[in-house]
Amino acid sequence: MYCYNKKVLFSDLDSTSQMSLSAMMNAIQDCVNINSESIGRGIDYLMSVGRTWFAIGWNIKIKRLPKMFENIVVKTWPYEFGTSMGFRNVIIEDAEGEVIVCADSIWTLVDLKTGRPIKITEEDSKGYELEERYPMEPMSRKIKYPNETKPVDSVTVKKSNVDYNGHMSNGEYIKLACEYIPDDVVVTGIRVEYKNQSRYGELLNVSEYREENMYGYVITGAEKSDIKAVVAISVE
Repeated sequence: MYCYNKKVLFSDLDSTSQMSLSAMMNAIQDCVNINSESIGRGIDYLMSVGRTWFAIGWNIKIKRLPKMFENIVVKTWPYEFGTSMGFRNVIIEDAEGEVIVCADSIWTLVDLKTGRPIKITEEDSKGYELEERYPMEPMSRKIKYPNETKPVDSVTVKKSNVDYNGHMSNGEYIKLACEYIPDDVVVTGIRVEYKNQSRYGELLNVSEYREENMYGYVITGAEKSDIKAVVAISVE
């Protein structure tokens, strides 16, 4: 298990003086990446062997979000490796050791030249210590949503949205979806399914669907069939 200590600062806050969902996702992703760097399997290693990890999906449950100047601990560990896929948990604990956020995630190892999944070797998984899966509900591979959704916006991928892989960062899809939920709701969970990459300058169309206690967003490219991501946000 890798542990990352963090103090929630002013730049992490939203308008309610709690850690924003975007900052929460950044802390989760930072912990995952620092874990890989700590065992010599970070960005430099991945670039040298021409492969990288792409997230396929996240399932995040939120008990509460920390407030300004709270000390939190973000913890992560992989619990399974398949042929070309890895499975990882992340949790956030408060200063009393209570788990306030838990997350499950699925990743695939991809060849940078072909963009296709490749077999995970012993070298790729070397240094990662598998632990038991965190006891949360299993995550389905796909998010089901209706055929008809309501268009709400069109945006262009900016330079600030792009990560070192050259495509829109995973957390940016969550940040984008959160622009359209009402200000007075309390978010209790986020489910994301990633389908296709979005690159700098690309036009994205955002459409919405509603279910009980949930706001869903389908993010596509210029063509409706080019689905980039589906984000389902559970609320109270």
